[in-house]
Amino acid sequence: MALKGCTIGIFCDFSFEDLEVTYPRIRLAEEGARVIVIGGHPAGTKYTGKYGYPVKSDICVDDMRADGLELDALVLPGGFAPDYMRRNQRMLGIVAAMVAAAKPVAAICHGPWMLCSARDAQGVPVAKGMRLTSFCAIKDDLINAGGEWVDEPVVVDRGVITSRTPDDMTPFCQAIISAVASTLSAPAGSDGGK
Repeated sequence: MALKGCTIGIFCDFSFEDLEVTYPRIRLAEEGARVIVIGGHPAGTKYTGKYGYPVKSDICVDDMRADGLELDALVLPGGFAPDYMRRNQRMLGIVAAMVAAAKPVAAICHGPWMLCSARDAQGVPVAKGMRLTSFCAIKDDLINAGGEWVDEPVVVDRGVITSRTPDDMTPFCQAIISAVASTLSAPAGSDGGK
């Protein structure tokens, strides 16, 4: 139970990649984390994945702190959902705040689009200067946002974890567990070795 006592959020919207929400939700809960599904619509909204799997949100992003720092980590799934999520300023603000605070942010498939749209205090995409990966279709978006795109199953850079497709779910979740567990074991006032 490496993540006992942690709260991990998963952003969600319609047409999410089914495995990229359900697999981390189950796997991170197995490690003892409290996993909450966060949507842009009222709590209890039923989102349906690309292949029809339903997930109900636990909370609306508008009901969270604006910086999202009540979370120990955040997961950004792919599918078509990131195209909706990147239009939500509150979600983008939480992504930027968590990256700035060096809290683990994990994005897979089209999820890294959020790293292009989320901006730091100076208006610079949080992807700028980061080594990362994604589904190949958004490679150019990440490069244009200033990222260094690589074709690897999982990439970790400054607390941001990225992966390519559902085929990478196992190393993706292992990287999330490792990153969150290392922040838990870091001494108070430390940045968790980042």
